[in-house]
Amino acid sequence: MIKIISTIGDPNGIGIECLVKAINYLNENCSWFLNIDLHIAGNSNIIEDYLKKINFKFSIDDDSLIINKRKFKILPATENHEIEFGKIDQSAGLVSAHSIEYSTTECTKQNYDIMLTMPISKEAIRLAGWKFPGHTEMIANAFEEKHPLMILFHENIRVALVTFHTPVKELPYEVTYNRIIHIGTVFHHSLKYDFGIEKPRIAVLGLNPHAGENGNIGREELEIIIPAIRKLKEREINVEGAFSADGFFGFGKYTEYDGILAMYHDQGLIPLKLLSKGEGVNFTANLPIIRTSPDHGTAFEIAGKNVANPNSTIVAIRYAYLIYENRKKNG
Repeated sequence: MIKIISTIGDPNGIGIECLVKAINYLNENCSWFLNIDLHIAGNSNIIEDYLKKINFKFSIDDDSLIINKRKFKILPATENHEIEFGKIDQSAGLVSAHSIEYSTTECTKQNYDIMLTMPISKEAIRLAGWKFPGHTEMIANAFEEKHPLMILFHENIRVALVTFHTPVKELPYEVTYNRIIHIGTVFHHSLKYDFGIEKPRIAVLGLNPHAGENGNIGREELEIIIPAIRKLKEREINVEGAFSADGFFGFGKYTEYDGILAMYHDQGLIPLKLLSKGEGVNFTANLPIIRTSPDHGTAFEIAGKNVANPNSTIVAIRYAYLIYENRKKNG
């Protein structure tokens, strides 16, 4: 059995709803899901209260959530919390933080193969005293990995980020020659061993508008990005660029590549999310475990209405399973 531990995300958002809907769908429609032993890092009272409020059909017995006669163990990871759909508060942030911390600790002990993380409110989790900008940084810190790689993908579109939760004014200091080489190398290996692409082709985007226009709109391309591309090619990594991001996505050039290396968060993720139409997946590469997540947020505006679309969570679980199988096959 492949063991998955899932966080519950912000209990005032749509995370729990998307998780149980995804479990229900996979259990009914995917035979491979029978090989999955999924545990939920949360609190039985929270989950019971939440599911009653959205009128989801379930039962809880002996600290296990039962959906369509199949049991999913609820791990005692968090304190209790009174559900208030759509509200940003410290208590909900504390539940989110404890669910992530518990899950991460279990993974560092090698008790699970895969971690699924549901959406959090960064504002609520900051109110609870969390020191990390997001999931990725916290999980990487627990594994003592200084350079995790955030890859968001949908089908054959895979976008990796040189920087992820970096303020725009700090980008020129974070986009460095060595970082691009390191991230480009890790991305190549992930495409090969996690995604099973034998000879991946990677496009590298520029930092400035029009990729700097040969130094007329910034010199980062000439002095940092293109030299890093040359070094990656010396390592026999198939990279091309630096491309102007607007034309690259606007005219469909992204379809010619197995992976796209973007310089910063919005440059890569706005087009990816537009193209994925709510079914994208966030994957953290360069870790000894597999961590995936739906690529949407807490959606407080629809929380509690039982209208949340679970497709991104379904795909996040499916691809975690496929990445597990690829790693096993590719060593």
